[in-house]
Amino acid sequence: MKTTLTEFQRSFRQAREAADRGESVYVEAEGQTYVFEKRVAEVNPFVGLEGVFGAVALGQKNGSNREKIRERLAAKNDRRGRRAA
Repeated sequence: MKTTLTEFQRSFRQAREAADRGESVYVEAEGQTYVFEKRVAEVNPFVGLEGVFGAVALGQKNGSNREKIRERLAAKNDRRGRRAA
């Protein structure tokens, strides 16, 4: 299905129904062509992009958030010469 941007906006419901049927809807606007189609949701959308974003490994969570905040405040106050109460 080919359409203009204005027609796409006016008849979005029909474009959505066409995409649900498996058709691709090509929208032309300002010399560009956009494709509106239904995609099957993947478990992880970043599969195959590890080289682009890098990999991050999260460590184990040690202690509660409250304990972490208290430790950080105590370290901060010790550096300033004060003692945490």
